[in-house]
Amino acid sequence: MTATPSETGYAVVAVDGSEEGDAAVAFAADEALRRGLSLRLAHVMPSGIPVGPLETIAADPALGAYASETLAGAARLVADAAPGLEVTTHALAGGRVTQIVELARHASVVVVGRRAARALDRAWSGGTLDGVVSRAGCPVFVVPEPPDGESRRPVVVAGFKSTAHSAELFEAAFQAADELGVDLDVVHAWKLNGFYDDIIIRRVSEAATNRDQKAVIWETIAPWLEAYPEVRVKVHVVHDHPVRALIEAARGADRLVLVKPARGSAVHHLGRTARGVLRFATCPIEVVPARGRQELEMPPVVIEQEGRLVT
Repeated sequence: MTATPSETGYAVVAVDGSEEGDAAVAFAADEALRRGLSLRLAHVMPSGIPVGPLETIAADPALGAYASETLAGAARLVADAAPGLEVTTHALAGGRVTQIVELARHASVVVVGRRAARALDRAWSGGTLDGVVSRAGCPVFVVPEPPDGESRRPVVVAGFKSTAHSAELFEAAFQAADELGVDLDVVHAWKLNGFYDDIIIRRVSEAATNRDQKAVIWETIAPWLEAYPEVRVKVHVVHDHPVRALIEAARGADRLVLVKPARGSAVHHLGRTARGVLRFATCPIEVVPARGRQELEMPPVVIEQEGRLVT
């Protein structure tokens, strides 16, 4: 069975005129076509420069002219890549994160590009990416600079952490794999930090743990296997750091799908795994928001209380 996309409305893509930004625009055009959406091209100008006469700089017509030309170039790119797609352009001023998230308030998807940042640029670029992904209420794609010489693989990769919010993860991953006509790889990686992992690995069988986790995943995805019988699925469980395992598993993939947790507020603070993947994965990353507040699946295990081990 092939599901019909349920998304309606519009997609937003951030435009900056760079080659990496153009790659994001092309990706957004394809995604908008696939989902049956219109496309809004957004370029955010600075509202002021913290040197010199601010009023004069902010009012400089060159800023508006550059924004208009940048948006026009992106619109031409979309017209060539996706003729007939409904496109509007939006020249905005202010903070990048705030303006993009506000424009995407009712969007079905947001797309942002990721430049190959130098060390001194990572704080700036990482802050923009993290901010948009954290605050947007819809799925966000982060599209990196296409790596030279990396062969493409027809596969969608889903990064599975736990059964919490797995429905949102697998809804997005199975639908994408089905509509793109590619396989689906489900990847789960587990490894504690430092000596804690050394302690655990001496007490459990890695092979048995991997086998048990695979069984949980296969049971979890059973409804989607029935709904999408044409999607071929593989499940991989590895004893490795999640960031490293996901980046390696997703090399050359069509996309890597992650779910961000619900925290009961408008801002979803990304975990270390998500931040690492957003910065270093070489394929497009789709971050899907969870629905509702995330609850613990079981009470936390207490092993120490008031300085004494609890037995």
